[in-house]
Amino acid sequence: MTSSTHKDALEKWLCPGFFLYWKGQRYRLLSNEVSDPMHLRVEDIATQERFTFRVETLFLLDDDASGPIFAPSLEALQAEIERKCPPPTLLHPEGLPEPLQQRADHIISVVETIEKLLADEISRSRLGQGEFRRTQAIHRACALLPEPIQPSTYYKYHHYYQAYAGDPAQIAAALRRTTYNQTKMDKTQLLFVDTHVLRFYARGRFMRPRPATLYRLLQSTFQRTRGQWIAPERCEKQVPENLVEELLDPRIPIQVILENPEKARWLQAFELPSRSWFYQYLRWFEHQPEQGKAVIVARHGKELWEREHLVFDTFISRATLPLQYVFADHWLLDCFIVDDVHRNTVDRLWLTVLIDAYSRSILGLALLSENPCIESIQCGLRHAIWPKTSHQALGIEGEWACYGIPQQLFLDNAWSHHAYSLENLARRIGQGGRYSSIDLVFRPPYKGRYGALIERFFGNLSNRMKELLPGAIRSNEPGAVSRAAKDACLLYQDVYRILHQWIVAYQHTPHAELAGLTPHQKWLEGLQFGYPMVPPLSPSLERIFWRMSLETRVVTGKGVCLFGLHYWSPDLNQAQRVGRDGQPLLYHFSYDPSDISRIALFRDEQWIGDVYAKELRQPDGSTRGLSLWEHRMAKALAHVKGKDPYDWLSYISEIDTLTKSRLSEKKKAQRAAKKQNSNPPSPRPGSSDPLNGRPDYTELLASFVDPEVNRHDQRPACH
Repeated sequence: MTSSTHKDALEKWLCPGFFLYWKGQRYRLLSNEVSDPMHLRVEDIATQERFTFRVETLFLLDDDASGPIFAPSLEALQAEIERKCPPPTLLHPEGLPEPLQQRADHIISVVETIEKLLADEISRSRLGQGEFRRTQAIHRACALLPEPIQPSTYYKYHHYYQAYAGDPAQIAAALRRTTYNQTKMDKTQLLFVDTHVLRFYARGRFMRPRPATLYRLLQSTFQRTRGQWIAPERCEKQVPENLVEELLDPRIPIQVILENPEKARWLQAFELPSRSWFYQYLRWFEHQPEQGKAVIVARHGKELWEREHLVFDTFISRATLPLQYVFADHWLLDCFIVDDVHRNTVDRLWLTVLIDAYSRSILGLALLSENPCIESIQCGLRHAIWPKTSHQALGIEGEWACYGIPQQLFLDNAWSHHAYSLENLARRIGQGGRYSSIDLVFRPPYKGRYGALIERFFGNLSNRMKELLPGAIRSNEPGAVSRAAKDACLLYQDVYRILHQWIVAYQHTPHAELAGLTPHQKWLEGLQFGYPMVPPLSPSLERIFWRMSLETRVVTGKGVCLFGLHYWSPDLNQAQRVGRDGQPLLYHFSYDPSDISRIALFRDEQWIGDVYAKELRQPDGSTRGLSLWEHRMAKALAHVKGKDPYDWLSYISEIDTLTKSRLSEKKKAQRAAKKQNSNPPSPRPGSSDPLNGRPDYTELLASFVDPEVNRHDQRPACH
């Protein structure tokens, strides 16, 4: 259907009161209640539910027979449906199995009974005996049947009844299995189709190719391979994976494969399945995913399913050494925390984890309040590359021995992972070839299963968190989140320490997939050829874990201008400012968003030194810490109040006043808590919480939170 035909159809048929048949459903067109003329408001005739469609989605299918059908009345719509989509040839009931006939009679009986009950309710409503609401009436009618059914079952029965005009033979024929009387395909054809479906279509709901596009892909592969594909009968154990990759790789000439006798012996000529057969097979596969998995496994073995549908397992089996394949991902904790001062501000933290595919060891972590960003992955990398001391600083017993530079780091396609800062870090960590550099590998879009190894670890953490921690979100119920926020009492450092304890325990827990070894033992087993080589953590190397900007700056008499501040240090006196061509030299810089009071200057990837903000200098010579978020918030507030956004004296004064106020409130809260603890009220019988009868969370956390740890320490620095 051409675009002009579409336009004519829109002008002629998209009128309120007309009827539409699309994808097996009948709709009544309503008046357009939205401002966008490209939206269409409709009502399902069977369910009385209302929907909004975009007009262009009605015409996305290739053939006119599958497109929408418009008519001014239901009778005209039914006639047009029968003309464009004629029903199958009438069948004699004697040619159908008796169970199908009985089920068809049952469907007709149920639909006609409910329609009669609905008609009675409509008559009573017209006589003033209550308002008729179709959905509620259908629920009541389904419950009044001799054998009550669910409304969803009625809607399915009603679809059969309408589609085949109440004819029992037609309904019984439609109830046959979808594979009845289909053309039988040989194993080579099925393997050809299944490989393409698993690789290009079974990737999730979004951004999957349309059936017509997928069939064109089959045609393209068929032409490229000259009608040849792997014959399962010629494979001793399993389908050769490397040959599948070569057949689907357009960069490899097919003549090279066909002339190789070792590879040609696996191939066999076959016929391309028809388009109609493929569409029907794809529809069956999509609507029965679990049965589809069972069929694929039965036909071609479990290896094909896991290779195409559980790709992360191939990396696990291929990994022969630690640090060969490392996966990184982020997870929003299913638990709320409170602030240090008032214990009432509720927040959730993001956990970034790096896991080694060979040993299943956790290489590093980062726990931040910000959404996944450049700092999340770079902070996690810094923790992963050098030997671990964070758990020892927290007083946690146990060995966490894994460390090193990942050879291949697998990431999703988040924008922060494509940042120049991370690419610069991955390249410069090798220091010009003296150490290993990091090869960044991005998982294909919409294939989250490529990171299923780390997702499984997050799932285990989530289950343990919901079981043990107060403030955990334990279900998807509407009230679960509010209850979790109300019960929250843990601080950042509590969760940080608990995660360390769980990870150290995980490192020493036997895994069935590791033949009973623990990740720690598997890691040590992989170090038989030597320990990882990492560069010394010098100040210049530590600066590459800061966020690097693509912008450049020049050194002036006032220093380096950035963020509305002027940065200077004595090192700038020796810094070269003008090049041989007489032009000002450009310097790159890196910064820590959590503290922009200092930045690091680079020239030709060489660290020149750190420079500090003059406006944040304090009387004792130190520099006040300031986060990038606080800086932007101060500018926004100053703009709202009509003040100068660069009036730093006023800003520092407000910070000092706020700090004194908060310290006073904190001391007051501590005195009140100390007084309450010195005179505790008598607990109620059978309850360990004297106020509300809930279990004492201090006792609950005693197994993994050391009471001697200072809970008012600052959270660990990322860099």
